[in-house]
Amino acid sequence: MTYAEEILHLMREDEAVREVLASTGELFHGYHPQMEKVHLRNAQRLQELIEKNGFPTIPLVGEEACTAALRIILHAISWPEFMRAQEPALTDLAKAGQVPKSYVAFLIDRIRFYEGRKQIYGTNADWDENGILRVTEVEDEKNLNSRRAEMGLSPLDTLVITPMDGDYHPPDPAKRHKEYIEWTHKTGWRKS
Repeated sequence: MTYAEEILHLMREDEAVREVLASTGELFHGYHPQMEKVHLRNAQRLQELIEKNGFPTIPLVGEEACTAALRIILHAISWPEFMRAQEPALTDLAKAGQVPKSYVAFLIDRIRFYEGRKQIYGTNADWDENGILRVTEVEDEKNLNSRRAEMGLSPLDTLVITPMDGDYHPPDPAKRHKEYIEWTHKTGWRKS
């Protein structure tokens, strides 16, 4: 199996498990242990592959496998050290045009989101106290769309993603938020 093929295989497994859990509704009630297991196993394997072969850039493995690798990194949410360790190298690779800039924006924001800091590009959303899905706090909201454009992201017209009459909403938003904060401490995203 080539480097690219192995990365794509890992991502297909992620998608298959996600699809099953979504079809039963289990995906929408906290971080499902089965999904977490797949995410961690994939991230560990990707780390081994990166150490052996270098980062799977577009010139090395093609755009599809590169994007799959970036998605594996973004899904490794219960392994903060791994995600944080990828940011500097990926920022440099994006500047060199070897990985899509948009995924670097996703990574930077995801790290900040889990750490409880304001996002730079507004790529992460969460349920508010009223059960409405909205982009969480962003730095310098006035210039958000220009920063998004620099990273190849489309403009945001509104920070509200899903009004109350939309898709799944947590039955108890306050309870869900409390569980989320506990999870960020348990996994090491937040210290206090």
